[in-house]
Amino acid sequence: MDAQTFSAKRAEEMRANFFKNILRKDEGLRLKPYKAQKDEKFFTIGYGHYGKDVKDMKGITKARAEQLLDQDVKQRMRTITNFLPDFYSYPLDLQGAIFSEHFRGSIAQSPKTVKLINEGKYAEAAREFLNNEEYKNANDLGKPGIRPRMERVANELKKMAG
Repeated sequence: MDAQTFSAKRAEEMRANFFKNILRKDEGLRLKPYKAQKDEKFFTIGYGHYGKDVKDMKGITKARAEQLLDQDVKQRMRTITNFLPDFYSYPLDLQGAIFSEHFRGSIAQSPKTVKLINEGKYAEAAREFLNNEEYKNANDLGKPGIRPRMERVANELKKMAG
């Protein structure tokens, strides 16, 4: 492996660790499967690992939760630039905030926000991101924890606006 390839791999690993630290804090650790919402199709386990594979898990170790987190983060690191091609050029605080929401799925569910970010209209993107029913009705939906995460994205976008 040449020095340039090694350097790129090291940078990617550091970025993954940065995102994993954010998600450990934002998601918390649960070693038994659960549904955050009764109407969810699948169960969640570990640090927010969600999907049909969880139904067969009765419980996992912290080590397994870390493996799932690593797998989930690396997969999402590949897909974030499908939405935001310049993602890795953003300041780290904005990357962390957006990545946490990409992990949760809300960036993909907000195409207008994505369009505004890609156009460099950060203040408008911040307003648009919080202008949705999930955010407005988070308490009624039993999801009060999403509000601070979504507000973090909006606040970091506002900083980009100047």
